Amino acid sequence: MSKTLELIGFALIGGTAYSFLFMTDNPLRWPVFWGCAGGALAIILYRRSKQKKAQT
Repeated sequence: MSKTLELIGFALIGGTAYSFLFMTDNPLRWPVFWGCAGGALAIILYRRSKQKKAQT
């Protein structure tokens, strides 16, 4: 599951960068950007919480 989350996270970070840099005329620019950024942040927080639980 860890590798799957890493791949999804990389895709979300790529989507964030793509929407910020290349979707200048598209009206979906900001929803895609914030959706991808939020998804990547959720994965980071999820993995951090799992690591803290594993340490205790």
